Amino acid sequence: MADDKHEAIAGDDVGSAPTFFKEHEAFLKMLDTVAESASMAETWAQSSMPAEEERAIREMCAMLELYQEQPTCLDPYLERIVSRLMAVIEDYVQAYHDSNASDRKDSVSAARMNGVFELVYMLCKVRGYKVVLRFFPHSVANVEPVLATLWRHTADLGGSSWTARYVMLIWLSLLAMVPFDLESIDSGMANLPQLAPSTSTNGQASSESGTKALVDMWVELGRFYLRRPGCDMEGAAVMLAHLLSRKDTNTTLQPAFIAWATHEISDVASGYTGSASSSTSSSKKGLAIGSVLRINGALRVLCHLFLAMDSADTLRGQIGPLLDVLQSDAFEQHSVTRKLATKAAQRLALLVLPPLSVAKRSAARPSARVNLGAGANANSPAENSARSTIDESMDNESCASHDADLEISEEVETCLGALLQRLHDKDTIVRWSAAKGVGRITERLPRPLAQEIVSAVVGMLQEETLVLASGLVDVSMTSEFSWHGSLLCLAELSRRGLLTPLALREAIPWVLRGLTYEIQRGDYSVGSNVRDAACYVMWSFARVPDAAAKGLFAEMSTILATALVSVAAFDRESNVRRAASAAYQEHVGRHSAFPHGISVLQLADFFSVGNMRNAFVVASRKISEFAEYREPLLGHLCTVTIYHWDLKTRELAVEALRELAPLSPEFMASKLLPEVVASAGSPFLAVRHGAITALGIVAEVLAAQLWLDIDQTKLVLSVAENVPSRYTEDFGASLTLAALARFIGCLSRAGWDIGGDKARDRYFDYFAQALTMCPKPQSIAVDFTAFVDAYGITPDQHAKIVHQVQEGGPGSSREGFVLALGALRTRADFEMLCNLITEGVTVEIRRDAALALGQFSQRALETEQGDRMCDGDILAAVGAFLSGLHDRTVDNRGDVGSWVRQQCLCSLQHLFAVDSRMLACVCGDRDLALRLLGRILHAATEKIDRLRASAGRLLESFLYGWRDMHARGTDRLDVDAAVERWIEELRVFIPSGHQGDSRDMDSMGINWVDSESAYGQLVYALSVSEESLRRLLFEGFVVAGSAEPMGKFAVNAVAAYAETLPVADNGLGPGWTVDGIVAELTRLLLTDKQTSRLINPALIVSDQLIEQGALLAASPKMWIPLYRAVQRVAFKLRAPQRLMLCVKLYGSLSLVSSEVARLVGESLLAHIGHPIPKIRQVAADQLYTMLCINEVVADIDEECEVSLGEIERLLSETEWMQDTDSIKASRGRLAELTRQVLRDKSAPR
Repeated sequence: MADDKHEAIAGDDVGSAPTFFKEHEAFLKMLDTVAESASMAETWAQSSMPAEEERAIREMCAMLELYQEQPTCLDPYLERIVSRLMAVIEDYVQAYHDSNASDRKDSVSAARMNGVFELVYMLCKVRGYKVVLRFFPHSVANVEPVLATLWRHTADLGGSSWTARYVMLIWLSLLAMVPFDLESIDSGMANLPQLAPSTSTNGQASSESGTKALVDMWVELGRFYLRRPGCDMEGAAVMLAHLLSRKDTNTTLQPAFIAWATHEISDVASGYTGSASSSTSSSKKGLAIGSVLRINGALRVLCHLFLAMDSADTLRGQIGPLLDVLQSDAFEQHSVTRKLATKAAQRLALLVLPPLSVAKRSAARPSARVNLGAGANANSPAENSARSTIDESMDNESCASHDADLEISEEVETCLGALLQRLHDKDTIVRWSAAKGVGRITERLPRPLAQEIVSAVVGMLQEETLVLASGLVDVSMTSEFSWHGSLLCLAELSRRGLLTPLALREAIPWVLRGLTYEIQRGDYSVGSNVRDAACYVMWSFARVPDAAAKGLFAEMSTILATALVSVAAFDRESNVRRAASAAYQEHVGRHSAFPHGISVLQLADFFSVGNMRNAFVVASRKISEFAEYREPLLGHLCTVTIYHWDLKTRELAVEALRELAPLSPEFMASKLLPEVVASAGSPFLAVRHGAITALGIVAEVLAAQLWLDIDQTKLVLSVAENVPSRYTEDFGASLTLAALARFIGCLSRAGWDIGGDKARDRYFDYFAQALTMCPKPQSIAVDFTAFVDAYGITPDQHAKIVHQVQEGGPGSSREGFVLALGALRTRADFEMLCNLITEGVTVEIRRDAALALGQFSQRALETEQGDRMCDGDILAAVGAFLSGLHDRTVDNRGDVGSWVRQQCLCSLQHLFAVDSRMLACVCGDRDLALRLLGRILHAATEKIDRLRASAGRLLESFLYGWRDMHARGTDRLDVDAAVERWIEELRVFIPSGHQGDSRDMDSMGINWVDSESAYGQLVYALSVSEESLRRLLFEGFVVAGSAEPMGKFAVNAVAAYAETLPVADNGLGPGWTVDGIVAELTRLLLTDKQTSRLINPALIVSDQLIEQGALLAASPKMWIPLYRAVQRVAFKLRAPQRLMLCVKLYGSLSLVSSEVARLVGESLLAHIGHPIPKIRQVAADQLYTMLCINEVVADIDEECEVSLGEIERLLSETEWMQDTDSIKASRGRLAELTRQVLRDKSAPR
């Protein structure tokens, strides 16, 4: 058991499904508690359960809900649980019945057991009522008490629980099968109340039940609940089906009840038809909810009744009216009603048909010996095949003799026609029910008629399809509902062994077409359900028992296998990919005919194909190593996936093509390339974009092979030349231009000979248009960089780029050309980028300038030519990035300046990693290194996780990349001694981690993404000796401390750090003391009053640190300057938010000393007269708090105690939110009394 628990815990860690009821010990313990509490008869008179019992039941229900997907885990304990609960319910029901029969109605409450009933219902919900019902008590003595109890609960619907009624309904369905005549157990129950009025019966209450027979009451109760929504209807249908299928009721009550159900449906249907004929608008309105419930109840009970009946003998003339109402137009607007009608029709047909013969049953479901072979004692495969053929011929002869004697009635044909029509229904639940019905009925039909139905279903797939001259099937005009229903029906027929080899040969091509069925409708597509159903058909093919069919599958194994693998790897929907993988697994497990089945299945299992990128790029690449799958996968990519309507899917398809094309270059170049080139000029945007992008990838990865054939070279280069101008100017031009830019970039990286200046100018024009029109020009800039490196640009083209940057047009076009500057090499471009980081018009331009400057600097650092960056350029670039770290732009999108700051951090970190000479130059300039290190430390306290992580990685590169530079000893400049000292000091507090992966828990570095962990470790860097570094880092903590929800982590970190510091200056600097922190907060409050970036956070953090007691140990002399700073901030302040922060800080400052408390009292009295009511209210609250807890009033005399009481009364009773005239008298009296209480005792009066 210990091992089992360990495995279960390990499974939970990876999110796997439970394998056993691991909470069984706690559950059974609570079960005993609930059973003991509920079985106490003295508590049954209470109207509610005890609180402890209610809490336990709630916890038990929560435990059960965890097993909704794995309910069989409960089976080992289910009998014990249900038996224990039903024993309590059985005693309660008997006592409730006895108390009401003896006129002691108050002795047992109807609501006492609601919790136990709810627990039993939860078991039925999770495990299914059919399984739970096995453990219900079924004694004859329970019939009348349960029926009477349910009757009384029904009479008082408001005082009972629906879960209790449902449990008693399914309990009665079990008791209805007692093996005794119901008249013999009828004791004549009397004095039962009337049933509650029902809206479906026009408000008429039922008659007194005292004179009715037991079975009549039973039927009346069931009819009542058939008109109620929810589980009550389902429970009543099951109960009535079991009751009316008994031998003593099927001839007496069953015909009348079926007639009643038929009348219920026809009555509503006739009313609907009449309203529809009278008015078009009324037909659109549909049925009332009461009418829908009447139809659903009648249909539901008919479904259960037809299933429980042994034969159709008792129907006698009722089949015709039943078929008429089941095909009524009243069902069309309600999917559940149509589903119930479909199910009733199929079960009626099955009831009319004779049962399945033994011969047909064994033929459709062969034994394990036939499936697995003759076993270990078989002499040879030939003998097994011969034996199978002999058995099959014998079965065929037996089935033929049975079919010859079988006559199919017209009613069955009518039901079949209705079910085949329902295969086109718009709702999945209806189509699914119809498909199962067709399969079940066809299984009982003669073989010739069954083959006609199979042909009819296959014919549905051919409706409205167009076979093109190329042999492809155009399904754009078809209905996805019809295809989905037909494929589901084919799967059901296949599962039952009804598809002959001839039918399979006819159906397989259409099923393979269904695997790629997709029709675009605007900006979305339909067909994922069709593809899923096609995978289900393929799965069912693996279970066909016919030996000849298995031979057909072996013959077509490669076609089926490659089709399934293509869908499993390249379909857009994860459920379809997983369905294809499951179908492939079924074939591998049952036939072993698929090539490399086990190996491929390991690469494309359920979990591997669940992730889209992994399926497209990783799994497909590994599967393509098998020759049988290589070309089909490439063909699927180049004919289906790269033309997909979804942009993300096309991009992933192109990535997959990059991996697969080199594995089969001849097939790609000779067979697929011409088709893709032809699609590059398609009028459809998605097709054109996918084809051009794919051609670029092929041209890059297969450049060496394509250059060997001059025709293929011309074919590839013709793509960019033959694109019509309207495709680059009209709607969708941005996507076409992006594809062309990608295509040209691939040619550039592969080193293609594009044919001279004319082609280069054309390509540049494409880039200029793309940079102007594409909303996300970053990828365009990358391809443009490759183009410039490979072919260069003319001075005029250079001037055009500079002109676009300087003069400007639309915002997005300027951003694109700013990125293009990163591909150039002149000093003027470098200086322009440095200026744009701070002087750019928009934040997007400044961000893109930081990105382009990083790319420009990287190219200049890596080059070996004469334009290599000098030390002055390095310092200028770092200075530009440093200025970008000060960008604090805020607009309606939020802190958009963080985009610039993050890009500057990322560019710096990348440049430091590319060339250590840049870091060495920075470390050689003390002033620049000090400013840069301070800004990095400040950024490492940012509230934005990704920005803080970027700063943390850059900080680690700065601190430990310098050490690596020393270790290499190459390109090293003199490092300033002060910078070296600062770095050594910071290394003590900031350990080295695995750069680039801040989530690596094995790293000893700081987890920068986790704000609590990052702040808790970084705060100790405040101990660095350089004052400017301390100030910037402390400013960062103050700003972060004002943000929610991570602000509390920053404040807690500073508070914890303050506890480790001495109080007064010990000669190591003010940053090392608590006094130094108070002084720094004072300095921040005295900054420019026009901005709230530092003042508001300083007010918030000061208030929180004082409240936490982190600064109370500071010297008394430090508090007066802080108070004066707050007073200066609040002086003539018109910003209500900041003024309220000042008032709250006043309240906290009153805690530090009596002297400050007296000053604070005067300030609060001044703010109580503020024109803004909210400020007055907050000031009054703070003053009241100060007078209640401050020690300044601890030693007042008796006269002041009286004054203090009046002050508290004035503060608590005065409505400070009123206008100033209303509170003027109270304010004056309050000021007089407060000054009297707060005056200094040592001062003269």
